[in-house]
Amino acid sequence: MDIKLLSYNIQSWDVNKRRIEGILDLIKRHDPDVICFQEVTKFWYSLLRKELGTIYAFTGRDRFFNDKTQNKRDFERNCIAYKKVRFKAVKCRTYWLGPDIYHPSRFDGAFFNRIFTTATLLDKKTNKKFQVISTHFDDRFEDIREKQGKIIANYAKTQRKPLILLGDFNSEPKENAYKEIRKVLLDVGEEFNETSKTWHTYNKYPPERIDFIFRNKDVKAKSFQIVKDHYEGLPPSDHYPLKSIVTII
Repeated sequence: MDIKLLSYNIQSWDVNKRRIEGILDLIKRHDPDVICFQEVTKFWYSLLRKELGTIYAFTGRDRFFNDKTQNKRDFERNCIAYKKVRFKAVKCRTYWLGPDIYHPSRFDGAFFNRIFTTATLLDKKTNKKFQVISTHFDDRFEDIREKQGKIIANYAKTQRKPLILLGDFNSEPKENAYKEIRKVLLDVGEEFNETSKTWHTYNKYPPERIDFIFRNKDVKAKSFQIVKDHYEGLPPSDHYPLKSIVTII
């Protein structure tokens, strides 16, 4: 059972016609079965559901959901979209990358709540189940990212089904956050010797490899690509999306 995956940080800020059209065009041309988004604000969430909702179902809470300490929520999600005609959602949940993963929390020093969204999907034709996770780590402090990496790694170790983890980890492979995850999951890009930079910032800052697709042993990767498509002369986001075809064993 092959599944075409896309991980895409769509860049929450600087919303304009070129970027909107470029992101939608990229998704429609590559036609993924499952998409893991990052930086999905309220605006983007509404737009994606409006433009893609006939094909995809969406799941994932925002990072300040049910957080009574916040007077103003930014509604940013790491939502997962999956093709409705092919998959049925068996279980979906959003967890926090903080001291309490089941309730709104963040580590001391973190400016935002950070989350990971999970979706256990059933392929309607084969009846095989697999789990997809979309996440976005802290962008400021390496020690916080290390704690977040340990949370994800510990969660992955408890799962007894095929699992794919996708997202923007704000961590290069030299960081402990990445190393914690690699203790339990395989880096698909590394498997295919595709380790070029994923966050390009339109050349404003030095590029970094901080977006990844990971898999456990119950998933086989058949391909991997850093999608460097341009739209009207520029990439639609400051992150290149990642594309992979995997097989559920």
